[in-house]
Amino acid sequence: MTSVARLFDVARRIRHDKTLRREADMMGLTVCIVLLAALSTGSDKDPHSRLDVLAIVWATTFALALTHWFALALSLTLVRDPNVRHTRFELLVAQLGMAVIVAVAASIVVLLVSKTYDRFGARMTAAVWLCVLVGTEARNGGRSTRTAVGFAAVALVIGFTIAYLKLVLS
Repeated sequence: MTSVARLFDVARRIRHDKTLRREADMMGLTVCIVLLAALSTGSDKDPHSRLDVLAIVWATTFALALTHWFALALSLTLVRDPNVRHTRFELLVAQLGMAVIVAVAASIVVLLVSKTYDRFGARMTAAVWLCVLVGTEARNGGRSTRTAVGFAAVALVIGFTIAYLKLVLS
């Protein structure tokens, strides 16, 4: 199997394999939270270019995904677990794939909104993805629709509050 075919095979399995999905979701949640923090440093009103904001988004998501994968791969090497069924490549695809999805979504918003609100827009995108991941996985995990929406709403309010407070306090 070629590496591209293998990549697509792993990507297809992520939604159906709970372990791979959990790795992807955990990375998505982590990236959203860290992006909220990274984009909250400095002032939104200080002069900056869109490229600066895009650099923060991509450096944060990509570096975080690779760092986490490296730590996981190293721990799998150090602590042998006969129950581990996934290769390091499969875990990398799951984690890096979700990080890239979040980065692409934030980048689109950065490029579409006014330069005045590009950092805020990227933070809001992270907050929305946080909400979507929490709600989707709460529902997939067997929670009622009402409970899943409640969890998602709490995540959204927290994310929006962080994003908005930073805008106001800049």
